[in-house]
Amino acid sequence: MSKLPLVKPGDIIRLTWKDHYRVHNRPIKGTPGIVESWGRVAEYTDEGIALFQNRVTNAAEVGVQECMDGQFVLTCDIIDIEVIA
Repeated sequence: MSKLPLVKPGDIIRLTWKDHYRVHNRPIKGTPGIVESWGRVAEYTDEGIALFQNRVTNAAEVGVQECMDGQFVLTCDIIDIEVIA
């Protein structure tokens, strides 16, 4: 994994990450899905990043809800972070 940029609470980011857990009480079969989300950073720690008011841009493709009030992604699953504002 490449070095990820530092972000701070309040930043609006695009986050690309691997989802290989359960979605809507069913396992995702095969290899991890690659998900793109964007939202406002609520918190960023060594463990992961919390997004507030985020939108999963490829929700239909990976079978998840498009808009969420909040989401937490583990650092080990983050592929890329792009700071938008």
